[in-house]
Amino acid sequence: MSQGDSTLLLKPVLLVFGTVFAAIVVVFAINGAVAFLGGPADAPAASAGGGEARDLPGTWNGSKWYSEDLREQGFEYKNATAGEEVNFVPKEMNDSTLPENENRRELIREGRSLFANTSNEMPEHVGNDLSCANCHGGGDLPTTTGMVGQDIDMIPLVGTAAGYPEWTGRTQRMRDMRQRIMGCFLRSMNAPGSEEGVPAYDSREIQAMESYMVWLNKGTPSETVPYWRHIEKPEGDEKVPVSEINPVRGAELYLENCASCHGADGQGTEGQYPPLWGADSFNDGAGMGRVYTSAGFTREAMPYGAAHTFSDWEDVQDVAGFMNAHKRPHLPRQPKDWAAAGAPDEAVYYNRTQQRLGYDMNPMTKKLMLADIPIDDSEINESVIPDDVERYDQPLRNESVDGSWQTTWIRTYEDVNNSTSDDAANRSSVTAQDAVTTALAAEQSGRTAS
Repeated sequence: MSQGDSTLLLKPVLLVFGTVFAAIVVVFAINGAVAFLGGPADAPAASAGGGEARDLPGTWNGSKWYSEDLREQGFEYKNATAGEEVNFVPKEMNDSTLPENENRRELIREGRSLFANTSNEMPEHVGNDLSCANCHGGGDLPTTTGMVGQDIDMIPLVGTAAGYPEWTGRTQRMRDMRQRIMGCFLRSMNAPGSEEGVPAYDSREIQAMESYMVWLNKGTPSETVPYWRHIEKPEGDEKVPVSEINPVRGAELYLENCASCHGADGQGTEGQYPPLWGADSFNDGAGMGRVYTSAGFTREAMPYGAAHTFSDWEDVQDVAGFMNAHKRPHLPRQPKDWAAAGAPDEAVYYNRTQQRLGYDMNPMTKKLMLADIPIDDSEINESVIPDDVERYDQPLRNESVDGSWQTTWIRTYEDVNNSTSDDAANRSSVTAQDAVTTALAAEQSGRTAS
């Protein structure tokens, strides 16, 4: 065969070989791209053990209750042995339950102490006489039971960290657990009335409190909501329209059921029971300042030590109306809450709610003023309750009384010097109003809570 003939024969062979090689390269390239992008939705997972591959679920739960049956209108879910599926067992703090790292142990113990006696441990950041234990139970007060955050008849904190980060409709954003704790300082602890305002996101105190909540959460499945979380609010026929809640009848019920602990003036018993209104109570942006929320808490947790005995929905809504008719510290950032959706009807301290309901002031406050019942921290007795209590079941929008939406304001943040050392660990010298402004600015960048 001549050299020319062999060259003619080699060309088709090389062409076929090149085509096959190119096809193999393309196949490998496609498989690599598919693997990089995650593959088809129904592709089986690879099995390292050589057995049959297991398909992963196509959908994942967001937040799932342990048991819907434990969230009925009754109180079964608040008992210590609620149902056969999940029992509430308080966690012990000892060497076997604490982490091995000594720094983490120290933070957890410190967080426990801060939750138990917040106003005493952090007076520079607390503008009233409250502590976290007042709502979450436990602590060092003589009338509390168990370790802080583990009283099933209050609002237990056990397992709640599994639900964070969470969405908050009040400020229309996600918040993590530190931001949630800071929000409690901003509102329930009235930090604007304290010397230094809301503690910083990266402060040791916030880290310690977060560490304690994470420790309480250990053992709770992620994104699975404990049956004791959240307050059960009135619904359906049990829910009294805000304008028809009767705080005057609530005053009568308060004297019968609440005054023995919280006082005829609502100022509590020092070292035992917290003030419910006035300068040393939560401010008008706090969750307990909403009537359905505070009614639900009263029904589930009060009287302390005998929970579930004050159970009639109408009664607790009237008492909540009475409690939230009084003067309390004003939160400067309150008008920014629910900026898009508008504050809910139960938020009776909010001007937009009052206007939407047809009032120029807190409707609960107006009814007490019409009945000549004090809205400050004056003591009351049976003699101030009018004979025609039923009259105040009505909205009474058109009745005339001297007041405005600012009638209940106590501006504690204007009476505080609020200076702090200027070093790397603390903010520079600021006023209480500046502290709130700083908190709001940080909120815009996602660093603080509400």
